[in-house]
Amino acid sequence: MRRRLILGIALLCGAASQAPAYNLGQHEWRHRLLLLIAPQSEDAGLKMQQREIALRPDAVLDRDVLVFQLLPDQGLFGETPLPGESVRALRKQLGLAAEDRLMILIGKDGGIKKRTGLDTNLRDIFLQIDAMPMRRNEMRAKKEAGMPVTPP
Repeated sequence: MRRRLILGIALLCGAASQAPAYNLGQHEWRHRLLLLIAPQSEDAGLKMQQREIALRPDAVLDRDVLVFQLLPDQGLFGETPLPGESVRALRKQLGLAAEDRLMILIGKDGGIKKRTGLDTNLRDIFLQIDAMPMRRNEMRAKKEAGMPVTPP
């Protein structure tokens, strides 16, 4: 309940703020979102996560994960730049400080599933996703269809 409330407040605040925030709600029921939050683009934890994600595109794709990078004044959705005003509004809605170094995992239901340090092992994120009921159903359906399931 609290997780959905946080995202709901964030989305409502976006409508009321002067600068439009990126609408994370547009991905609900279709994608899981992984937000990488860092104070600067050269942050060691951010660089580590970028490398790990680049090494595991199969695992990211198989889990329907979309990756966002949020710095204080700029951001990326995948490789697409996000306008600075939108990033600042989104960070404000999520209650992020400029110095925060976090990963936030948002489930397909729009709820925040994990809020952890940027140095968290990406495999731990994949394991948490794989334990989610919706993901377990996805894995079961893939196996029944003879499709591979990417390990964490």
